Amino acid sequence: MSRRLYGLGMVGLFVGCLGWFAGAACAAEAPPKPSIEDALKAMTTYKYGQSRAPLVAVSDLVRDSYGKADERKKLTAGLIALLGAADATPECKKFACEQLSIIGSPEAVPELAKLLPVEDMSHMARVGLERIPGPEASKALRDALGGVKGKLLIGVIGSIGERRDAEAAGALAALLNDPDPAVAAAAAIALGKIGGDVATKALAEARTKAPEKARPAVADAYLRCADHLVAAQKAEQAAAIYLEMYAATEPRNIRIAALRGLVYAKSPKAMPLITEALTGADAEMQAIATSFVRETKGEAETKAFADLLPKLSPKGQVLLIGALADRGDAAALPAITAAVKSEDAGVRVAALQALGQIGDAATIPLLVGIASAGQGPERQAAGTSLDRLRGQGIDAAILKCMDGAAPNIRAELIRCLAARRYTEAMPTFLKAAEDADAGVRVDALKALGTLGDEKALPAVVGFLVKAQAAPEMAAAATAAKDIAARMPDPDKRVEPVLAALPGASEAAKGCLLTVLGRLGGPKAIEAVRASLKDDKEPVREAALRALTAWPDATAAPDLMKLAKEAEKPNLRILALQGYVRAIGLPSQRPVDETLKMYGEAMALATRPEEKRLVLSGLGDVKAVAAVKMVAPCLDDAALKTEAAAAIVKLAGHLRDTKGKEDRAEIRQALEKVTQEIQDKRLRDEAAKALGPFKK
Repeated sequence: MSRRLYGLGMVGLFVGCLGWFAGAACAAEAPPKPSIEDALKAMTTYKYGQSRAPLVAVSDLVRDSYGKADERKKLTAGLIALLGAADATPECKKFACEQLSIIGSPEAVPELAKLLPVEDMSHMARVGLERIPGPEASKALRDALGGVKGKLLIGVIGSIGERRDAEAAGALAALLNDPDPAVAAAAAIALGKIGGDVATKALAEARTKAPEKARPAVADAYLRCADHLVAAQKAEQAAAIYLEMYAATEPRNIRIAALRGLVYAKSPKAMPLITEALTGADAEMQAIATSFVRETKGEAETKAFADLLPKLSPKGQVLLIGALADRGDAAALPAITAAVKSEDAGVRVAALQALGQIGDAATIPLLVGIASAGQGPERQAAGTSLDRLRGQGIDAAILKCMDGAAPNIRAELIRCLAARRYTEAMPTFLKAAEDADAGVRVDALKALGTLGDEKALPAVVGFLVKAQAAPEMAAAATAAKDIAARMPDPDKRVEPVLAALPGASEAAKGCLLTVLGRLGGPKAIEAVRASLKDDKEPVREAALRALTAWPDATAAPDLMKLAKEAEKPNLRILALQGYVRAIGLPSQRPVDETLKMYGEAMALATRPEEKRLVLSGLGDVKAVAAVKMVAPCLDDAALKTEAAAAIVKLAGHLRDTKGKEDRAEIRQALEKVTQEIQDKRLRDEAAKALGPFKK
């Protein structure tokens, strides 16, 4: 309807297409759905390996019957009838069981129950019964317990467990002593899922009476019954079971689960046992107990665990410190602070790391001291924790530590405040950029580059101009680039740099030109071009280097000229490299012009290094003419590998080329790569790329 209305509304434009749309619409209409009777009949003879279309038709009807009681009732009756039909294949009946698990009702139970003793059908019959609501399905499964054996019995037991059928608990309890360990284990698992008094009592008695191979399943099920008790808010009864199962005679995995259960039940009995495990000699239980430290709650518990630290081995202390940190409870802070002075390096590092999670303002001097004067991992851990400290007033407290601090501490505080993105420290950074200590000045400039805005840019440029040492000048240049790069207006961001350029020293001019080379823009390139004529050679070289890093292709003509005319060979090479780079930058120039520029660059290149750069750039030009330029280089031993890579890349760009001669040109180049290039990877790629060009 929407297409037809659209067509009528656009008669003047699409009148000739209305017939096509109508035909397409008719062709796209889905075939009519079969009736329920026809669909079920078609499924009757289905066998594995045949088309699943009949099954799909029935499953679609089942899906579409949602909310349609009459259709669903009719479908259910038809599927039930198939279960007893003499002409229905086993495959048909199994699929019917599956669909009855979706829409089945108590009416389906009798026919499904008849299939439970049938070895080939029992599983799918249980699939249907497991999901049918109501007591009828549960009773059918209970009744089947005495009529099946072996694998079928195990399956029925499993289905009873899935239904959580409490009425079956007594019958299942009787099976815990079955001579077949698999049956006894299945009964235990089902009882564990059901829970309740009958199941719990039966499992308690079976712990020592069940077949030995079934006892692990009995123990696990007994613990599950305890879990049910916790969920029913009967924590004391659950704790009694957990304590029983924590006995030293139990397997390790059961003891671990029992201890976790005590934690889950919030039992006061958990703390002594966790403490015992933490201080014991069993390293594995110690590690497991550490995980439970994270799960227990309460300040008193935190203090109790923290008090254990001196009693543990260094390895145990590291584990416990990590767990205490994850608890996030400041009650552990005194013990962890004391651990920073441990004789063991691993403990010291763990404690320093933990302070980042639970430390407060009082922790700052300790962390700053180690971060500024410590060694190796400890210094790194202290610095990281200083950056991670959270809480009201932490940033201000760190800033306050600047007052009267030694240079190395001031430098660390500046680094930290920048890492914490504390913009209110900007005045401090600006002041520190004029500090008497060179290290502090450099770190302050780095911080200004991280957090500074356009208001700070003139000051940073001023610091660059005044700087005497190369590290400080470089830090100021980097900061200026970083700040300016965050400013959207290309003219405004270069104004402070342009203003400082005329009066700057030779070294400072070099740094300022480097900044302009990263920022770009019309005003910047005019200043750089003017500096190419400076009477100082280092300034001229800095201007050339700035052009080689220009952010767009604007500098290409200047670089070509310099590649021809620069006063030194090394500068001509540098300019040529910059020119090739500039050609590859995004631009709106025609492809022919780009190819011409690469041709000029290749003609100027005297070394293989620059020629390889040209070949690499040509690989990105989506034109057959680029293949023609690259192909001759396959005969040059110094260039053949780069040329082959470019040919393979170009072939990928040009696989849809239509011209017969053009395709032949590409094919010939690829064949030469496969025949003459030693690099196996390139040969394989060329062989793969050849495929479309052989057609």
